[in-house]
Amino acid sequence: MSSKQVKSNKERRQFWQMAIETWQDSGMSVNKFCKAEGLSEGTFYNWRKRLSRRHSQRKEQSSSSPSAFIEVAVPKSDHAPLELVFSSGHTLRIGSTADNKTLSNVISVLRQAGLC
Repeated sequence: MSSKQVKSNKERRQFWQMAIETWQDSGMSVNKFCKAEGLSEGTFYNWRKRLSRRHSQRKEQSSSSPSAFIEVAVPKSDHAPLELVFSSGHTLRIGSTADNKTLSNVISVLRQAGLC
């Protein structure tokens, strides 16, 4: 098959896809639409069936192929982590699981350093 035939088939498929979409938006019967557009009604039905089959095959393939995404569950936390932003631009993040003693020690060290 030559590249000219492939392009021709692709162009034909695109034409009929566009014609079918235009018909769907028109609200006309197939018979009336084909007469108005100068199209063969038999060819119209043939392409509508062909494109419908192709669309359903693509749907089946996409639903049966594995997804590139995986579901990840993120545990919910009742307590947000503590974040301190210093005037120097540095940020200190303390996890929500830190106990009071750890927080007291951190604050003491920051006070001794003159940072708070």
